[in-house]
Amino acid sequence: GQTDIPNDLVNPVAVSTSQYHTCAIDDNGVQCWGRNQYGQTDVPALSNPVQVSAGINHTCAIDDNGLQCWGDNQLGQSDVPTLSNPVQVAPGGGHTCALDFFGVQCWGVISEGSVNVPMPALSNPVQIISGSNHSCAIDDNGLQCWGINNTGETVVPALSNPAQVSIGDSHICAVDDNGVQCWGNNGWGQTDVPSLSNPVQVSAGTDHTCAID
Repeated sequence: GQTDIPNDLVNPVAVSTSQYHTCAIDDNGVQCWGRNQYGQTDVPALSNPVQVSAGINHTCAIDDNGLQCWGDNQLGQSDVPTLSNPVQVAPGGGHTCALDFFGVQCWGVISEGSVNVPMPALSNPVQIISGSNHSCAIDDNGLQCWGINNTGETVVPALSNPAQVSIGDSHICAVDDNGVQCWGNNGWGQTDVPSLSNPVQVSAGTDHTCAID
């Protein structure tokens, strides 16, 4: 039911999609629909939400009171730590990352075998995004990614002033001064970037990629 948009949305202004559920912000706050196995579409009380983001089986939103997450919490991905004025949230599979006044904080688990993958040191991060088993951040040094690296998806190539990044299932794409670059798993051609003219946005799906140019 993730594509069955409810009829009672009023002036929706934001939407976030995951594999099996979707959430939107409208005049009445946050609404979610689709799979609810872990309570990921059971929206708690929120006060003036400004951002919602659907993870694999959990959901997070930023409102007047800070950050709230709900749904699957088997690995602690919905246990929000103390944050200072969070402005971005990026829920993944078994982990969640957020950008607040002090930088990027992540909680839950990204594991490579039995070893939890640490987050690298970041300098003035401005964007954070998560996939099921990865996260990336843009900071003063460019783009840094961490997490499971079975197909080279966290080995970032040389980029020139990356402005936007998107994570698929096991591939990552970014927009920089030279256009769109993608790396990682290419079993379905998802990293074979076609000829593009001044691309401004890229979005990585599970095993495919789209861009606006």
